[in-house]
Amino acid sequence: MIYLGNQIYALDEYSKVVICWLNIKIRGRSGYNCGISTCSLCNGTGKKRKGLDKEFRDLFTSKVIEEIIKGKPPIIFALLNRLQIIYTSIPGKTKPDFKKYSKELFLDSGYTNWFLNEKKNYWLADLLNQHTCTYCNREYIFVYKNKAGGKGMVPQFDHWFSKTDYPLLALSFYNLIPSCATCNTIKSAAKFNLQDFLNPYVDINISSTYSFSYLPTGVNSNKIVFKKMGVFTKGINTVNALNLPLIYEGHSEKELQDLIDLKYKYSKNYLNILLEKTFGDLKISEQERFRLIFGIEITEDNYHKRPLSKFKRDILKELKVIS
Repeated sequence: MIYLGNQIYALDEYSKVVICWLNIKIRGRSGYNCGISTCSLCNGTGKKRKGLDKEFRDLFTSKVIEEIIKGKPPIIFALLNRLQIIYTSIPGKTKPDFKKYSKELFLDSGYTNWFLNEKKNYWLADLLNQHTCTYCNREYIFVYKNKAGGKGMVPQFDHWFSKTDYPLLALSFYNLIPSCATCNTIKSAAKFNLQDFLNPYVDINISSTYSFSYLPTGVNSNKIVFKKMGVFTKGINTVNALNLPLIYEGHSEKELQDLIDLKYKYSKNYLNILLEKTFGDLKISEQERFRLIFGIEITEDNYHKRPLSKFKRDILKELKVIS
């Protein structure tokens, strides 16, 4: 798993557009204008979303909309609960009503009909500039647009707080996690909370809460395993919920065995030559050497740039190839 950081630039660019879109859907163009002359939404043909309950609309002031879009997980989850309490305190208003209108506005109109159908997912993925899946770090999630107008390549966006359970958060910036199709499918069935599971936008030390390791299963065979690091179990809880042990199983006979063979089938002198002397007098950093030799990044900030970077770094460290 990879820590995504605050992504301030992406947040600012994304929120400006989504906040205008939501305000128009709630108040109409006659009731809202951001004041920016170049805003295509405020100067466009967008219309108020029909069928929403008036009391539901009244919950969403411009300030509340901004909090929903820009707030981090602890904030947006607390806000969701607060809005639901306010709405259900009105006589005749129920939790199912609140969820129904939230789904119609934020999920159906917002995420499905606007974000996906109008290819805002490509735009957000470009802004985030993450190269591999946030959850597994196994697959590239590059963005490629088809110039002929057909389907391109774009990461899927997992809703850390499930969009089925929490449709109000379907467009929240920090609730959209760029991921591969495999991890998004697995994660969609898991109900995560901040107390028991890691969040890529909250847990700064996400990559150091667990470690890749291995166990021998035969004379010439080994199995990838995950180790808990430190006293907290959030890392291992998340690893298991994402089914990473199974997802990584296929790498035991390939990438894992290659690294073990490198360590035990070749002399220490060979490894020294490989890592220290291959590039002669060229001034190449340690990071560059490992990238050129193993095809990985060895610093946490750059894990996302190459598949399997954390896995290979952990194994190389355990094999004492990395000090």
